[in-house]
Amino acid sequence: MTTTTEQEIAKLVSASTKLTEEVALQKDRLTGAANIATTKASESASHAQKATEEAAKAVQISGLDTVDAALAAREGEFVGNAVSNATGSRMKQILDANGNYNTMVSIPCFTFDDIGMADLLGTGVHPAFLRQDASIIPEIWVGAYTASNKSNKAVVQGGADPWNTINFDDAKAKCAEMGSGWHMITAMEWSAVSLWCLANGFQPDGNTEYGRNHAKKFQSCKRMDGKAPNDRTGTPRGLCGTGPDSWRHDGTPFGISDLVGNVWEWIDGFKLVDNKFHVASYSGQPEADWTATDIGITSGSGGAWGSSTLSGSDPILKQMLIEQVDATKTLEGGLWFNAVGERLPFRGGFWYDGSNCGLAALSLSFGRSARGSGVGCRPAFIAV
Repeated sequence: MTTTTEQEIAKLVSASTKLTEEVALQKDRLTGAANIATTKASESASHAQKATEEAAKAVQISGLDTVDAALAAREGEFVGNAVSNATGSRMKQILDANGNYNTMVSIPCFTFDDIGMADLLGTGVHPAFLRQDASIIPEIWVGAYTASNKSNKAVVQGGADPWNTINFDDAKAKCAEMGSGWHMITAMEWSAVSLWCLANGFQPDGNTEYGRNHAKKFQSCKRMDGKAPNDRTGTPRGLCGTGPDSWRHDGTPFGISDLVGNVWEWIDGFKLVDNKFHVASYSGQPEADWTATDIGITSGSGGAWGSSTLSGSDPILKQMLIEQVDATKTLEGGLWFNAVGERLPFRGGFWYDGSNCGLAALSLSFGRSARGSGVGCRPAFIAV
């Protein structure tokens, strides 16, 4: 028969055994947790090392001193990817040789048949999309805004004050300085954008009355002087792209802005010399090689572009929107010219030209050295 003492000893042994097992179990759990923590710490260290190596690589590739600087330098690329991937967007940021990102809009190649004007303007591809060797340019990238001045370099950037008080030769040089394929917009490229608008039944509005539109007075932009729309003091030049979507060539946020009004834009590719037109045969042709015609302007200065007359007719002048045809007479804008000496063109109109502003607005009143607070330029780009 088991005594009370033996029973108590047995209970103690059993309890001791259970305690030993529990201690062992807790030890195993702690060991496992410690192993997991060690593994996580090792993984974190590995990730940290990798991040450090990638950061160092970013700094090395960019040539900048810090990771923040390297990331800031790529901000335009990040924004550009976001914009170009937006539904319906043909806008993207393009890096130039000066290290600046530029907001550009694609105008895809089209023929005169595509826009229903083959019987009036010719057949085949619009000349803006033809290289010197007659090969086709798939698309032209046109500045979404007029150029602004960034450290004496041209850049296409929204919200900036348009570069102004720049003459023809300087404007052309600043656009070319942006690198291979970059240039100041040509007469044929301006024509391509304008005819695209006509074919789509749309003509953009713009800053035509001191920071607002003369006909739709509720449409306004941010003036560079910070004053209210239609304030007749100060400088009512609008900051690039700050007007409504109706001020863009396609009526969308992804269109080409400020083609109408705000500042006149120097145009490359033709000029008037002693009232005779000289025209380029292709984009980028040296000015000395432009073809001299015997055609000049006989009437229309100070009036609507559609009412002007020329002394002759030429297919290139029609395609450049210098000579009118029935389909293009509906383009809005006035005409000014001086028949004496060399006169270089600018188009689009000025912030107080009212109804004389428009895609067809054309001034041939000034020489290449002219400068003014209402004259700027617009870069374009063709991939080589």
